Amino acid sequence: MKTTNKKPIMTYLFLALNILVFLYMLVVYGTTTDARVLLLMGAKFNYLILVQGEWWRLITAAFIHIGLSHILFNGISLYFMGLELEPLLGSFKFSLVYLLAGLGGNLASFAFNPANISAGASTSIFGLFASFVALAYIYPQSTWIRQRARNFIMLIALNIINGLLIPDIDNWGHIGGAIFGFLVTVVLLRPQQATRKTHKSLAFLLLVGLSMLFLYLGYQSI
Repeated sequence: MKTTNKKPIMTYLFLALNILVFLYMLVVYGTTTDARVLLLMGAKFNYLILVQGEWWRLITAAFIHIGLSHILFNGISLYFMGLELEPLLGSFKFSLVYLLAGLGGNLASFAFNPANISAGASTSIFGLFASFVALAYIYPQSTWIRQRARNFIMLIALNIINGLLIPDIDNWGHIGGAIFGFLVTVVLLRPQQATRKTHKSLAFLLLVGLSMLFLYLGYQSI
């Protein structure tokens, strides 16, 4: 698989946006953990999405963080994932995976975690983890990519188990982000075999179908 030698500019941009939003919340509101501030900034909350029509929250929630440890963990994860993945995908495709995984994770949270306020870039970051898994499927001849994919599968599994033990973690956001990150990567990258063209079409149909399913289930929550 070819890589680009360009700097991972979109990784830096997404990281900067997350940090700037966090600093803005601290300077203007003096807190990043108060529920009212989170809602003002655009966290995911089904009632406001459905009743007030604030659908943009499904995107903005991915740029809001709750406390210093939250932004530190996600910021470090984004930085190191971006350094590896953006040169492999290219900046444009990397951006699509990041943004659509964030959207997909928030849609899954919208469907299955309707009562809680949710925020954080982890929806997008889990999509980046799963994107590496998709690369191992698309480029099975690359030993390095396969090894990295195995590591990320373990990381996803451990985090989901952790989410089952800690009630404040939005596991559905992580699961949805991972699913969308995998499927978007399959859709975006050129198939290596004729049979995988069918898989590419199937991945697109799954993206559309899951989006519609999550929207339908979320509508039932109000």
